[in-house]
Amino acid sequence: MRAKRILVVEDEWIVGDQICRNLRSFGYDSQNVATSPREAFAMIEETKPDLVLMDIVLPGELDGIEAAERIRSRYDLPVIFLTAHSDGDFILRAKQTYPFGYLIKPFNEIELHTNIEMALHRHRLEKELQYCKKKLDLTLRGVIDALTEITEMRGPHRPGHHRRVKRLAMAMAAELGMNGFQAEGVGLAASVYDIGLINVPMEVIQDAGALTGLKLSLYRTYPTIGYGILKKIDFSWPIADIVLQHREHYDGTGFPRGMKGEDILREARILAVADFMEELTSHRIHRRGRPQEEALAEIREQSGARCDPEVAAACLRLFEEKGFRLE
Repeated sequence: MRAKRILVVEDEWIVGDQICRNLRSFGYDSQNVATSPREAFAMIEETKPDLVLMDIVLPGELDGIEAAERIRSRYDLPVIFLTAHSDGDFILRAKQTYPFGYLIKPFNEIELHTNIEMALHRHRLEKELQYCKKKLDLTLRGVIDALTEITEMRGPHRPGHHRRVKRLAMAMAAELGMNGFQAEGVGLAASVYDIGLINVPMEVIQDAGALTGLKLSLYRTYPTIGYGILKKIDFSWPIADIVLQHREHYDGTGFPRGMKGEDILREARILAVADFMEELTSHRIHRRGRPQEEALAEIREQSGARCDPEVAAACLRLFEEKGFRLE
């Protein structure tokens, strides 16, 4: 097992060299001192260290805190600050870079060694947690994909329906200024929003566009059924509530609760328009889909009624100004 490699970033060469000597006495591999952020970035690329000891006051355009932020975001390396500054402003700025330690000069060798070992241990645990989270995410997405396939096998839509709705819903979320995390939640909801149909008889699903009476009431239970299934899963987004509300209309005429306006989750309002657009253009067993121009005209007409006006406008911009196309 190779010795852990430590990069020292210190503009006073004599101080940096002494720190390297101390590190080597503890069994670390520490041969070079970077005297500026530019040198530090180059040495990280070349030597691939396991940890960086960073002075805060450095020459050049970046100070040590700004350099540490870049190191964290680019290279995912733990950084320990070595500094003579203990005032609140420096500490506040340093905290924002999520450092693994903050040592005030002068410090003793044992203190340095302890901080390095704790930082390396913490970073190793964080990497293991990240790996486990990625595996869990892959498992969850596999389950979601399987549920989507089961739903599409029973639903009235042609293959790829949920993929197309997801793509449009995420594009609208981005158009409306949502960040990547929020858009991802919209996309995940678009993959499973029809899951409640698994508990609705096939003859009801196939005739969904022309239902009355008891069959219509039965069909309108599917968002509630989907909510009951999904609320048991601890998503990072309100997926169950989005699914419950995706058939609500902006003017309050939707189902299952007759919610209206901004009482409906924004994500559900986005999903509702994406689903409506795909529904208008998609071929069904008993009818052909409409041309895109006619579907967009319907979206425009339903703005403020079935569709949230802001979301409808975003949908129209995507198709009419930005060249978006359903597959």
